[in-house]
Amino acid sequence: MNIKHDKEKVIKKGIDLFWCNGYSNLGVDKICKATGMTKGAFYNAFKSKENFLLSCIEAYGNMNMNYLTEQLSDQNKRAIDKILNMYVIMLENQPSLNFTGCLTNNMMSEISSVNELVGNATARAFDNLLDVIEPMVIKAQLEGDISPSVDSKTVTELIHSTFFGVLTRAKATRDNKKSISAMTLLIKSLKTI
Repeated sequence: MNIKHDKEKVIKKGIDLFWCNGYSNLGVDKICKATGMTKGAFYNAFKSKENFLLSCIEAYGNMNMNYLTEQLSDQNKRAIDKILNMYVIMLENQPSLNFTGCLTNNMMSEISSVNELVGNATARAFDNLLDVIEPMVIKAQLEGDISPSVDSKTVTELIHSTFFGVLTRAKATRDNKKSISAMTLLIKSLKTI
């Protein structure tokens, strides 16, 4: 019997599986068991575990772009406060997520250096997030809360790269307090660059 699977639901389940297990610790058998797919259906739909991961990274990246856009949309706050609040909320959420970090960051750390396709996909997802955050950095520069002496793209890269670093530390230590302090200090110090 040939069962049709909702590809979007399978990818959402895949995001959770890769996010919690990593790439190396997740086999196709476990993916099939969790999604209800047979191996034949899985390989027919995705061709390989690597292609499945690439689909999951893309979907997760789109989900994050929507989330960040929503977080930065509050019209009643200054831009710098929106930026700081967005990062603090993401770090405060880590205990409820069992300190799983971020799928993009996790895959960058685990496999991007040895897999060019995954490296390109995670870099694209990261750059897409920078494109969402940078307009708010520009607005904070115009409002005088971030120094305009460094171009907005570089400042955005610094902020989000630092977030990935402190997120990795929070994940490793299972403590988000130092990470929140570091992000707060960084963002507040940008006024004096």
